Amino acid sequence: MQEFLDKYRWFIEELNKVEKEVKRKVIKNISRVKKNFFPEGDHKADIDNLINCALCPNLCRFDCGTLQAAQKESMSPGYKSKIGYYLSIGKIDPYKEENKDFIDLMYKCTNEESCKIWCPFDFSVVSLLETVRDELNEKGLMPDYCKEQIKKLKESNTIEGYNIYETYKENEIENIETDGNDEVFYYLGCESMKFPEVIKANIGILKKAGVKFSTNLDKKICCGGPSFNIRDLQTAKDFAVKNKELIESTGAKIVISDCPGCILTVTKRYESLGIKIEKKIIHIVEYIAQLLDEGKIIPTKSVPNELKKVTIHDPCLIARNLNDTSSIRDILSKIQGLEIVEPIYNKEYVHCCGWSGTAHWADRELAIKEATIRVDELKETGAELFVSACPLCELGLGYGLKEEEKEKIKIMDVSEILNKTL
Repeated sequence: MQEFLDKYRWFIEELNKVEKEVKRKVIKNISRVKKNFFPEGDHKADIDNLINCALCPNLCRFDCGTLQAAQKESMSPGYKSKIGYYLSIGKIDPYKEENKDFIDLMYKCTNEESCKIWCPFDFSVVSLLETVRDELNEKGLMPDYCKEQIKKLKESNTIEGYNIYETYKENEIENIETDGNDEVFYYLGCESMKFPEVIKANIGILKKAGVKFSTNLDKKICCGGPSFNIRDLQTAKDFAVKNKELIESTGAKIVISDCPGCILTVTKRYESLGIKIEKKIIHIVEYIAQLLDEGKIIPTKSVPNELKKVTIHDPCLIARNLNDTSSIRDILSKIQGLEIVEPIYNKEYVHCCGWSGTAHWADRELAIKEATIRVDELKETGAELFVSACPLCELGLGYGLKEEEKEKIKIMDVSEILNKTL
């Protein structure tokens, strides 16, 4: 009760300032919320919190990436919650073709969760929208662009529609098979395979540190993260079971991944389905920062002149879901001669690259616009090297660059810079 009073003290104080008749109406309407708004029957959607979010004065609207990109109030978190509520209870008929845009709105989210940072109730509109997708899927209303992603996953075991892990051969990435007694399992994400130089740098760092590890690229499959976003939970469970088996076959005590989405998926999301992997599972930047602290790797070379001034793009999932804003900076701080210029929006207040969640499937141009906004923020630092630690961020930022900027501005993973100094 004390926690409740503390949270709403501001409201009680303001209410006490108004006229008696106004106060009476407010209290009366609050008391009727459940009667007036809560539908009868069972729903997959989180009706309670959709209503709470919809009734809020939309405090998070100024920092929602998709809203800033679209410049339309309909893209605000509170508006999405209202529409999600109406779709779930049938006030907006989701079966009517003219309401398809409302369904699409439920997928125009990048999972950045900046809404949660500013929410007085600690809501994640990302999570609320996922419950609405559960409701829509149960009614057979999954959009075609989501069905296409599920089809790719089922046919190729990756989100690309072909086995992207097989590209290790043409990209000359070393595949290290497990002998069942690894110290570490290096768990590569699907999208990481688009950045072979990053993978080579990570492998190089692990070898220089003397770590016994495997990659198992011939057996590797997607973590299933996209199916969790779409809310095809049966497909998600199928991937979880297969990945648990692969991870446990390595004997590794620690699992590291270069994709924060993979970390979130194989931990919290798998556990939500009752599948727990009894391993320490962390992002590779956290592991590399530990190697540096333990003196297992020591940067002895200065970075080339063209890499000396950098700005950091914190991946949303690392900063806000994994609550780690220090590892990237700890690594860069150990590199001689490096100048770090922080962007205005950084750490837990970072703005999204636009390339996570389901937004880039529902509205690709919207996602590119969000990426462009973030690139413009990073350019304000004067740095011509953007450093991150997520393959999706590195993809998104790349889409945000104009063609004429791509020769001048570089996007690199933190491991690429570090490996050049070892």
